[in-house]
Amino acid sequence: MTSALAGEDPDTTIPFRTGGGDMSRNHMSEADLGGYRQDYLYSPYSGSARHPKADVGYGGKTNTRNVHTPDGCIYEFLNAKFRNAKKYTRDKCRWSLRRMTRILEAGGFDASPFKIDEDAVNYIMDEYRARGKLDSYLEGEIAYLNRYLKFFRNYTIVDMNPQFSQDMRVNVHWLEEDQYQTLMDVKKTPLQDIVIHLELCLGFRNAECCRLTLSDINDSGTKPYFNVRGKGRGNGKYRTVRFHRDTRAVLNRWLDERERIVRIARENIPHWQDPGYVLLWCHYKNHPDVGYYREHTGSLDDAVLDPLRPKVGFHFSNHDLRRTFGRRLYHAGVPIETISKFLGHESTAETLKYLGINLDDMDEGMKKLDAYDNKMGVKKR
Repeated sequence: MTSALAGEDPDTTIPFRTGGGDMSRNHMSEADLGGYRQDYLYSPYSGSARHPKADVGYGGKTNTRNVHTPDGCIYEFLNAKFRNAKKYTRDKCRWSLRRMTRILEAGGFDASPFKIDEDAVNYIMDEYRARGKLDSYLEGEIAYLNRYLKFFRNYTIVDMNPQFSQDMRVNVHWLEEDQYQTLMDVKKTPLQDIVIHLELCLGFRNAECCRLTLSDINDSGTKPYFNVRGKGRGNGKYRTVRFHRDTRAVLNRWLDERERIVRIARENIPHWQDPGYVLLWCHYKNHPDVGYYREHTGSLDDAVLDPLRPKVGFHFSNHDLRRTFGRRLYHAGVPIETISKFLGHESTAETLKYLGINLDDMDEGMKKLDAYDNKMGVKKR
């Protein structure tokens, strides 16, 4: 049996087992499918009354979807609903669905989307919580599962309507002030300097660093800024981020290094063209190879974060840097609405979760409230 994995052609026909060997669904007869329809195409509720929409397919037609393995079902769903999505978005959904499929199989459940019932969904949530996952994580996983099940006319999660607590992500990490200062002071290469600056001082995501182009830099006038292509459908949503007080110095240092890389490429690689991305790499001295950093590959981490961690003596990630930027704004008294715009969030609620507001922050809030009460003459009991 085969399944669609990362890097495989999404248009390749997926073979699946029919009881008489592996066959392509393009070559299966009605007789081959008959026994499976009776077992799988009806209620996922173990004999209970079906959901009103369970037998209705697209356009009001009766659901006659062929049944195959759980991995094959995941492929069919992604091919129908994520065909035009970004590769990382499609992969992220596939990884999530395959994780939950493996959890169900390990627990003895039937992982077919036609057979997943309320007990199976509760088992997934219990298993995630036993692994220390918070409800903010579960909510995203179950949202993927719900969309997947609805595609196969299974409305178990719709009927369950599970509720998730609005935790404040107490397991998130950021740099303490002494760690922040250590990272700022450590000697860095021009590449390390610009990437750390973009993430720690301007709140860029790692992928946004990779996407940044020369045309996104607006350094004219008295209010220079970056056009940052963030998350979102299609090519992502743009936001404007003003320069930090140190941005020009850090940026100019890197642009000088970038120009050196461009010269090497033009002198040694026939017909080489500048891709226009701000961040370039150059490998090998005798036979140079030059290119740009691609998002979600980990190559930028390898070049920037990995060499710095032993120097500073503590572990940190790209998100730790970005989150530290947001928290420093928060502690500096910047309104949460402004921080949300800096970080490219859809809502202030998302920003509060991302920052991981903790008990220390709440203590500080209580001190400010106490000072305000004293100012207003409120009597203590």
